Amino acid sequence: MSNNKNQEFETKVLSIDVVAIIAQLRKLNAEETPEFLSRRYVFHIDIGSEVVEWIRLRQQGNGKTTITYKNKVKKNVEIGKTVEIEVEVSDFDKSAEILHKLHFKNVFYQENKNHIFRLNGIEFSIDTWPMLPAYLEVESDSVEKVQEGLRLLGLEGKDAGDKDVKLIYDDLGIDLHSYKELKFE
Repeated sequence: MSNNKNQEFETKVLSIDVVAIIAQLRKLNAEETPEFLSRRYVFHIDIGSEVVEWIRLRQQGNGKTTITYKNKVKKNVEIGKTVEIEVEVSDFDKSAEILHKLHFKNVFYQENKNHIFRLNGIEFSIDTWPMLPAYLEVESDSVEKVQEGLRLLGLEGKDAGDKDVKLIYDDLGIDLHSYKELKFE
């Protein structure tokens, strides 16, 4: 499958054994980035019946800050079905100030933690969100590479597809969008 540079290829594996996955990735000599806090604002453009469009401003740990446009069919969890256009910016707070001046349908502040490993062009991120069990996200530049990542960890067929984090909250009976601010205590 050819890669459209604005196409995102990722899948999530829910209900993971964090310790076992970290041990396996270390055994495979994956490059490790210790866990860090990410903070983000999510600015909804359209929350139509089929398609969801939003802008995400995210700062990862003390480092990289990006503004990303995302477009996704609401219920579609297939790998490679999210459009993503991303640009790096230099200042999280100033960028947030600019985006808050625009008229979006909803604005949410959210935090999560990421523990990232990279191997053979595949990124493995153990994501932890408030009120959710940790899950694994596998991302690369093609469906085949994402599937290779699942095989490396013995997780083929156990993924939930490119399931939006809101749907993961919904599955647990939690309305993510009822929290204008979602932070770790």
